[in-house]
Amino acid sequence: MIDIGNPQNGDGTPQERFVLDEERYVIDKLNPTERKGYCHGDTPEAQVHLRERTLMVRLGELVGDLINPGPKQTDRWGNTYRPFNKEGHSIWYAIYCAIVASRLNALEPAVSIQNAFDGTLKRQKVGLQAFTSLSLFHDDVERLLRDLYGDIESDVLDRVLNAIFVIVEEFTQYVRKDLWQEHNDAMNWDYMWGIGLPDGCGLSGSDHTRAHGALADLRVRVHEVRANPSAFSKYTVEFATLHVEEFINLDEKGSRREGIHELPF
Repeated sequence: MIDIGNPQNGDGTPQERFVLDEERYVIDKLNPTERKGYCHGDTPEAQVHLRERTLMVRLGELVGDLINPGPKQTDRWGNTYRPFNKEGHSIWYAIYCAIVASRLNALEPAVSIQNAFDGTLKRQKVGLQAFTSLSLFHDDVERLLRDLYGDIESDVLDRVLNAIFVIVEEFTQYVRKDLWQEHNDAMNWDYMWGIGLPDGCGLSGSDHTRAHGALADLRVRVHEVRANPSAFSKYTVEFATLHVEEFINLDEKGSRREGIHELPF
């Protein structure tokens, strides 16, 4: 269960994390270097609302890092901006609505002050699927939620994170098939090594065939990303350059290298 009390200062006043500057931009006292979100004059100034404004902006930045909208552009006043991306906007809005509709959003913002997040996730990452673009994005969303709502252990947070991953996985299957396929290929490769294999079950010939098809696709994917990283998202570049060789051999000849799984046949 989540404690949804109202943490207070020593004098009994509620602890406040978010404030407005003179231009009505939200300032996060725990991350004061940038303004995040604008609070219109006719909207509430309660802490919960200011947190939501902050969530909107920071979540949008993460989705932009996943759904690469192309290079930034410059307007006639010299300001740089990301061009509008319909697919990314739909994913962002669905995730945002899922978060604010959850019981997680009932937590008082002061809980995040008393349970400050240090940026380190405690979950163990298992298999190549834990390092795909979708999974790396999911990790950053978890960091965002633990920062804004407090570094707490709760089934509510777990369910919200699971819902977010399902939203992203389902959307990308239709609007960014390459991201979905990358994750699906990683799951098929991991499956051959027992990751996701139910207890007591064995592998079939079709499992091996599917895994080697996934391996071939992953090799092509990685080479394409490395050849032109600017065409891909931040998370995809990280997947292809920092993690993938811990789990698969990119040499199509299949020569063994230390740290790479050897085929069991």
